[in-house]
Amino acid sequence: MEVLEENRRVLLRTNDRLTSIKSIAVETEEIGSAIVQELGEQRHTLNGTRNRLEDIDSSRQSSHRYVSAINRHVLQDKFMLILIIIIEACSLVGLVYIKFIKN
Repeated sequence: MEVLEENRRVLLRTNDRLTSIKSIAVETEEIGSAIVQELGEQRHTLNGTRNRLEDIDSSRQSSHRYVSAINRHVLQDKFMLILIIIIEACSLVGLVYIKFIKN
């Protein structure tokens, strides 16, 4: 009878351990599901961020092209202004020569 009682206690302890292990497994599964869900949300956020960065990069490239074009126009305008100043200075020197030195 003692052996039977001892076996019954062993079975009860084993049953308690199995119940505890089952609850730990359920808890672990819930944590894993929460982690998978959070990772999915983070992936969605990262994809959105990557798309925004691609848009920003595209805008930056367009802006760079516009700034380069503006710089070329500014340089052309400077050369044109220098040329006009040289022509006016030559005209002024020519007029002074004709007006005062030639007469």
